[in-house]
Amino acid sequence: MNLSEMITRRRSVRAYLPEAVDEALLAEVAAFTEGLTPLLPGAEPVWRIIPTADASFLQKWQNPQFFAFYVPVTAEEDGLLNVGYMYQQLDLFLQGKGLGTCWVGLGWPDEKKAPPQGMKLAVMMAFGYPAGKEAERKTAADFKRRGPEEIADWVDDRLEPARLAPSATNSQPWFFTHDEHDADVLHVWREKLTLLKKRTHGRMNLIDMGIALAHLKVSNPGFVFTRPDVLPEKENLLHVGMMKL
Repeated sequence: MNLSEMITRRRSVRAYLPEAVDEALLAEVAAFTEGLTPLLPGAEPVWRIIPTADASFLQKWQNPQFFAFYVPVTAEEDGLLNVGYMYQQLDLFLQGKGLGTCWVGLGWPDEKKAPPQGMKLAVMMAFGYPAGKEAERKTAADFKRRGPEEIADWVDDRLEPARLAPSATNSQPWFFTHDEHDADVLHVWREKLTLLKKRTHGRMNLIDMGIALAHLKVSNPGFVFTRPDVLPEKENLLHVGMMKL
């Protein structure tokens, strides 16, 4: 499966059939995740499948299972970037298999489902067999996103996969600038949150950046991400790193 093909077709699915995903497909999931590599080493996340009945949500869900993603307590911020980067690739994989998915920030496993040692919950993801409306989009025109001129210092078609990435409340916190010395090198920035917005979007802001970078990775075989020792500064934006496409 070419994951990049799913970027213009995926949608966040909130209506599911009350059927568990079969074991054969879950085995494929496990094999797929073994091949995922983190964006930033030293902050590798882990995942578990949590029965919906063993977690609490603000919304009622029909699907029997959720993914719970955990990050190291000692490297939380890098871990959150890795969660978005690695498991958005899983999102695309699952949707390519005909399943629905939806990132869920307001979900909590019950106390009896303790996190792995040294880890804390980052986010959850609904997954299962879609119910109701069509699970896939037809074209990029079906997305409600900022224009390409709003996410970068100039329009660059290579950034279209990032523009279409999902984000919490469709906040789209990413911005890209081209390096003055090499047009193939881009600086990756994220929205600097206000104190109020940190409470509602803090961890999702980092996860969303990882999701956008995942779309760029699967769309560009030469994708390379680095983080400079000295981070540049920009008003209202925080530097995440540099990438080469």
